[in-house]
Amino acid sequence: MNKILVSKNKISSEDAGINIKNNVITFNKGGEYLLEYTESASYSITFIVNSDIKLIESSFDKELVINNKYIIEDGNLLVVKFYNNLKVNENIDIDLCSEKAKVDYHFSNICRMEERYIININHKCKNTISNIVNKSIALKNSILKFVINSNVDKECIKSVLDQNTRIVTMGECDASISPNMFIDLDDIVAKHGSVIGSFKEDDIFYLMSKGINYSDTLKLLIKGYIMSNMAVDADTRFKITEIIDKYWR
Repeated sequence: MNKILVSKNKISSEDAGINIKNNVITFNKGGEYLLEYTESASYSITFIVNSDIKLIESSFDKELVINNKYIIEDGNLLVVKFYNNLKVNENIDIDLCSEKAKVDYHFSNICRMEERYIININHKCKNTISNIVNKSIALKNSILKFVINSNVDKECIKSVLDQNTRIVTMGECDASISPNMFIDLDDIVAKHGSVIGSFKEDDIFYLMSKGINYSDTLKLLIKGYIMSNMAVDADTRFKITEIIDKYWR
């Protein structure tokens, strides 16, 4: 796994397959990359994708302001992202710039204070595909807001748009989802799903009927929910499960 470390003033990597200049990261060959924000700060990074890339992003216990852009000039981009931070204000743009360009964006987080996300997906060519999947846990007294905007140019026929966002609330909190699709043509496939609520009582009852106590039942449901969205390396998986174990002992 190739690592990219992002600190306040520097982006660094030892991989020769990427080019880093100022705040622009260009991927010159396909592969898997692990990016971690190492300090609380404001970041504006542009990712230029010219091949098939898997990018695993993570951040823990930080305060972040992020304005990032993913430009897919060719190929497919899979973003797998997990946050467990103090505070986040994130605005990202995803530009699909070539025919058959594709993005799969899988974001998961455990929100404990205040987090706000704006995700703009811009289809700029025909036959482009975007799959946006957000799975969040909102803890008691937290604030969690999502705005997802899918934009399709008039000439982008045969494109596919899919938004799916779910927030599981763990007590009283302020949570909202705004799924928006701005489409000027008919010859596309577009769908979205947005759900805010708790785990199903039937699922909780079933696990407890097998002799599992309430706390462990929640832990199992949360691990299954979060990890179903996380195709990550072993180290990142271990960090996520440690965090879940910390909250639900």
